[in-house]
Amino acid sequence: MRTYVLRRLIEIVPTILMITFVVFVMMRSIPGDPVVALLGDAYTEEDAVKVRTEYGLDKPILVQYVIWLGKLVQGDWGTSILSGRPVLKDVMVRFPVTLELIVLSMAVALAIAIPAAIIGALRQNTWADYSATSIAMIGVSIPEFFAGVLLLLIFSVAMHGTLPSSGWIYLPGTCPMLVCIGSVWGNAMHVLMPAIALGIGRAALLTRLLRASMLEVIRTEYVTTARAKGLAERPVVLKHALKNALIPTVTVMGLQVGFLIGGAIVVETLFAMPGLGTFGIDAIIARDYQQVQGFALITAFAFVMINLIVDLTYSVLDPRIRYA
Repeated sequence: MRTYVLRRLIEIVPTILMITFVVFVMMRSIPGDPVVALLGDAYTEEDAVKVRTEYGLDKPILVQYVIWLGKLVQGDWGTSILSGRPVLKDVMVRFPVTLELIVLSMAVALAIAIPAAIIGALRQNTWADYSATSIAMIGVSIPEFFAGVLLLLIFSVAMHGTLPSSGWIYLPGTCPMLVCIGSVWGNAMHVLMPAIALGIGRAALLTRLLRASMLEVIRTEYVTTARAKGLAERPVVLKHALKNALIPTVTVMGLQVGFLIGGAIVVETLFAMPGLGTFGIDAIIARDYQQVQGFALITAFAFVMINLIVDLTYSVLDPRIRYA
C-alpha cells in the first residue's frame, strides 16, 4: 500500500506540470493584454515596456514558464498583475469557501441518491421506483444556474429573504480577516442554496448509477445467504448490499469532482460567493496570468488528490481489493 501511494504521488507531478503548461501557453495565446488593463488611460508604450520587463512578459513563453516553476518550488506562486497581491494568499483565502461548497453539495447528492436508489432497487417496477427514476431524469436535465435561479426566486424573492441571495459568512476559525466574525448559523444560511443547486444534478446521476448497482448486488449469492441466515432486511441491505454497490458509485464521485469545480464557477458567480470559482473567472476575464496559473494549479492538484482518495477507498469498501 505504501509503495502504491508513493508511486501515485510521484505520478501527480508530471500530470500537474502538463496541465499548468497547457494553461500557461493558452492564456498567452488568447487576445488581450493585462498590461493595457493595468495602465488603463495612463497607458504609454514606455510604461508598458517597463511593466512587461518587471513581470517578465517580454521573455519567450518557455522561459517564462521555467521562471514560474522556479518560483513555485520556492513557495512563491507569483504576484497578481492587476491587484499586486500574492496569488498564494488569495488562493488560500478562497479555497475553504469552494471546498465547503463542493463537500456539502456532494453530501446533498448522497443524501438524496442513497435512499432513492435503495427504494428503487428494492421496489423495482413499482410506483416508488418510477418516481425515483423520473426525479433523477429531471435532476439530470436541470443545469446548476437554472436550479440556482429557481431557488433564489423561491427562498429569496417569494419568501421575502428567508435565505440570503448573495454574500458569504465564514465558519469560526476560517475567517481571513480579523475584523469579521465567523458564524455557523450564518454560514449555513448562505451555503444552503448554492449546495442544493450544485448537488441536485449529481444526486440524479448517482441515483441512477447506484440503483443499477443495487439491482445487481441484491441478486448475488452472499446477499441471498445473509437473508437465509435470518438476518433482518436492514443490515442485509445496508451492510451487505449497499457497501458493495457503492464501489462503482465512488468511482463516478471522484470523476464528478471536475464537474463540481466547473459548476462551482457558475454557482459562486450566481450567489456572489468569494470562492475559487469567481477568483478563476475574474482572473481569466482580466487576463491576470499569475492568478490563472494559481487557479489551474490548485484545481488540478485537488482533482488528482481526490482520485487518489477514491482509489484508496476501494480497499475500505471491499477488503478483497489490495494494492501491491
